[in-house]
Amino acid sequence: MKTLKDYISVTRKIKPQLMLESADLLRKFYIEIRGKDKNNSNSYRVTVRQLESMIRLSEAYARLELSLKIEPKHVKEAYRLLSCSILKL
Repeated sequence: MKTLKDYISVTRKIKPQLMLESADLLRKFYIEIRGKDKNNSNSYRVTVRQLESMIRLSEAYARLELSLKIEPKHVKEAYRLLSCSILKL
């Protein structure tokens, strides 16, 4: 690729697919987040939006690597980012 503009153009065309192993990991992390949140307060602050955010972040990491599959490493990185920046768990 010649420029960053070309790279971004290519990454936008990639539509990575969620692997079964990655979907299971997303489910596990979401349950973990909900459990931690339940211990911190009486009401849930973590909603399905956080799960959707993790999915979108995982997809974005896969695109960055020009991967056609969302792998567990992408999900782990999305979880790490979400945990550190938004949820502060």
